[in-house]
Amino acid sequence: MFNLVRAYLYKTTKSKIFWVLLALTTFSAIGMFSIAYGIGNNSINESISNVGFLLSDMNTMTIVGAVLATILICSDFDTKNIHHPIISGFARIQIVVSKAIVFWILLIVLVSPYIIVTIIGLSMDSTFSMGGKAAGYLSILTLTTTGSFGEYVTIMITMAIVYLAQLTVCILLAFALRKSVLVVAAYYMMSMFFGQVASFQNSFEIMNKILSFTPYAAEYITINLSMSKGDMMSAISICVIFIIVVMYLTFMTFRKAEIR
Repeated sequence: MFNLVRAYLYKTTKSKIFWVLLALTTFSAIGMFSIAYGIGNNSINESISNVGFLLSDMNTMTIVGAVLATILICSDFDTKNIHHPIISGFARIQIVVSKAIVFWILLIVLVSPYIIVTIIGLSMDSTFSMGGKAAGYLSILTLTTTGSFGEYVTIMITMAIVYLAQLTVCILLAFALRKSVLVVAAYYMMSMFFGQVASFQNSFEIMNKILSFTPYAAEYITINLSMSKGDMMSAISICVIFIIVVMYLTFMTFRKAEIR
C-alpha cells in the first residue's frame, strides 16, 4: 500500500491544478491576514471585512478540498487508471485508504499558508479583526484573549483535524459521483447549507442538534481559547469517529461499484 500512496502523491503533486490550488490558498491567506490587520489597526475601513471573510480558510478550503478530491480520484475514473491498481492485485480497501492518506497530507499542505499567517499574527503585538466575522483559523487569528504557546498549538491542531474530517466527505462524493463538476457542486451546496444552519442555530434546532455530532457543528467552526480541554477532546473524538464512518461508507460504495 505504501507504493500506492507514493504513486498517488507523485501523480497529484505533478498536476498543475494542485499548484494552482496552493497558490490560491497562499494569496488568500495573505489577503485575509492583511485585511484583518488593517481593520484591527484602523487603517482599513471595516466595510471591506466581507472581502476578508471571503478569503478566509473556511470559504477557500471548501472549494480547494473538493477540487483536490477530483484531481486525486475523479481523474482516475475519467482516464480509466482506476483499473491499474485493481489489476495489479491491490484490494479496493487499499485503494480507498491510500487515496485518503494522500488527500489528508495534501490538505495539510494546502491549508498551511493559513496556519503560517495565524502563527505570525499571534506572535505579533497587534490587533486583528474582521468586523465580528470569524471562522476557522481566522477565528484564532482574531482572538481577543491571550493564551500560552501550548494552548495556541492545541487549538490550531484541533482546527486542522476538523478540516480533515469535514473534507473527508469529498472522498465519498468523488467515489460515488465520479464527475468533477458534480463533486464540487455537491460539496459546495452541502457546506453552504451547514454554514446557514450554524449561523441561524435557533431556527434549525433539530438540524443543529444533529450537526453537533459531526465536525460541522457551529462550535467546531469557531474553536477558540474559551473551549475547555474536554471540549477539545470531544471535538477530536467526533472528528475521528466521523472520518471512520465516512471511510467505511466510501469503501462500501467503491466495493459495490461496477468499474467500466
